[in-house]
Amino acid sequence: MPQSISKVNYFRLLSDIISIVCVFVFSSFITKPELEKSDSILLLLLVIGWYFSTKISNTYDDFRTERYIGELLLIFQNVLVQSVIAGQVLFILNRHEYTRRFIFAYIVILLIVLIVKNYIIKKILFYYRQKGGNIRNVVFVGYNEITANLITQIQENPHYGFRVIGIIAKEEEVNDIGGNTYLGDLRKFLSMNEDYKIDEIIITTDEISNSLMQEVFMVSERRAIRTKIVPSYITYYPSRLQFKFFGNYPLITFRSEPLQEYHWRLVKRVFDIVFSLLVFLFIFSWLFPIIAILIKLDSKGPVFFRQYRWGKNNKKFKCFKFRSMRPESKDVTENGAFNQAKMNDPRITKLGQFLRSSSLDELPQFINVLLGDMSIVGPRPHAHEHNIRTKDEVDSYLVRHWIKPGITGWAQVNGFRGETKTIEQMEQRVKYDIWYIENWTLGLDFKIIFMTVYNVIKGEDMAY
Repeated sequence: MPQSISKVNYFRLLSDIISIVCVFVFSSFITKPELEKSDSILLLLLVIGWYFSTKISNTYDDFRTERYIGELLLIFQNVLVQSVIAGQVLFILNRHEYTRRFIFAYIVILLIVLIVKNYIIKKILFYYRQKGGNIRNVVFVGYNEITANLITQIQENPHYGFRVIGIIAKEEEVNDIGGNTYLGDLRKFLSMNEDYKIDEIIITTDEISNSLMQEVFMVSERRAIRTKIVPSYITYYPSRLQFKFFGNYPLITFRSEPLQEYHWRLVKRVFDIVFSLLVFLFIFSWLFPIIAILIKLDSKGPVFFRQYRWGKNNKKFKCFKFRSMRPESKDVTENGAFNQAKMNDPRITKLGQFLRSSSLDELPQFINVLLGDMSIVGPRPHAHEHNIRTKDEVDSYLVRHWIKPGITGWAQVNGFRGETKTIEQMEQRVKYDIWYIENWTLGLDFKIIFMTVYNVIKGEDMAY
């Protein structure tokens, strides 16, 4: 576990493991005729699995400021891992006769025990901290919007277990600190002999020289005070910062990117391939010939429309679609501007209107998915000319090209599909795309796919 874990969290971990052991024995007793040697192996794996799943999910790291609903979600998540471990181990051990009954009893009882136990611990801690126990005294260095917000959170949530001792700030900032105790400027605080009972110093200002910052650390270490820093730029990137090391040097990145992790890219790629093959097997195999024949009967020209679009890392690729426009149609106007499809666009054929409104024209892009140019879900790829025009007009536009483009995406299912008439509309689309990049999960992909199917059935105003 992280070095910063408190005694309270060690107690929570230990009590959870004891709960797992007790629930395991009880569940075995009510669902099996007798315990076997292999049960000890399963129990050991369940305990190890709980340790690592809670470590990965940071279950015990932020107990002081975690709301109870957040703890419930973590409990459900970790218990789900327990059910997977139990199911796999019992399957390998060929213990099918008791598997379902045992897993059902174990998971249900464990959920009830952990929920009740954590609720009781939460209430005991809340009462204990109200009486002044398990409280950490905090001093803030610097007074600004960040400081004010943190103090408000502490005051409105006494169960966090923090008490604000005072503010260290410049003399000209004294009138701005409200009802908080003023402890003087930083130099005065460092030189004073008076002993405050301080557990933590939180620095929220960047107006401190390197030499003075080093002195703060030295004095804090001498007085056994933990020092923490809230970067001023946190106000611009409140939930996206990630802290990593490059050798011995700490690096702060401004955006969370789950798909930077190789294992998640592999999971997404496997899902893309399996899903695409199922589409080809059950839908494309019979629907493709029908659409191809209808396109040929409706107008002269090729079945497919191929257009260069930008993919991951701005790499161009040929994107496949069923042709929905007349073959002589142009993507670029005479003055060189990209000619987006519009409502009642005369270039669109009669069959093309149906294909576009039903999104069936996008089906050939599953070929691009199998080729590795696209994903099932991701930011929609734009034509080359569209990218050239927009990348300098919309901030962060090219961030959407950090991952593979998708057949459908978070922006599309939230109403931003088709023609973008204004820069503001494109900015909103880009915000949704970047949110997807920062918050990707496989579950989110499933959600977007279901929303896409629902929108297609319901019909969309911008599908033209």
